[in-house]
Amino acid sequence: MRPLPIGDSTRRLIAAVKKLENTLNTVGLPRFVARLPVCWLCWHYCRTLDQKIVRIRRIAGKFEQWLPTIRDFGKEGPAQLELIDVDHSMRDDIEVTKKTMWELRGYCIDVGRMFEQLGYQSLRLKRRQATFLQVLETSCVSASTMQEALVAHDSAVLALLRAQQTHERERAAAGSTS
Repeated sequence: MRPLPIGDSTRRLIAAVKKLENTLNTVGLPRFVARLPVCWLCWHYCRTLDQKIVRIRRIAGKFEQWLPTIRDFGKEGPAQLELIDVDHSMRDDIEVTKKTMWELRGYCIDVGRMFEQLGYQSLRLKRRQATFLQVLETSCVSASTMQEALVAHDSAVLALLRAQQTHERERAAAGSTS
């Protein structure tokens, strides 16, 4: 089997768990008892995934809450010229969040591979990973939609400001020729 693209810490963890399992087997413990460290590791990882699922859903919820606000700012009224992301910091922050979520996706897949390398299969783990990956995908879509809304809002505001500037220049030019 070719080496997997996982980090050094994960490789060390695989080696330590395999060594512990072999040691427990060597001292004569039954296989299911020797397998307990892997079971515990899987349980711990499932708990970690549960916590991450809650956090990522919360982040996605924020994007979904903010999206109508961003879209409402683009409608007519005095707020139309507010909330322009001139330095792209909001979009950049969202992009960093998406990148982090994408990295978490890679880690999740790598950990699944780690358990495969350990010869351990768990339906609970597979369900948690599937849920986590789905939540990440949904969150990334929400983040991208938010970025698109910011771009659309900024473009509309800039177009409106240019039109106002052009109109003011025309009025100024008309006023100076009178």
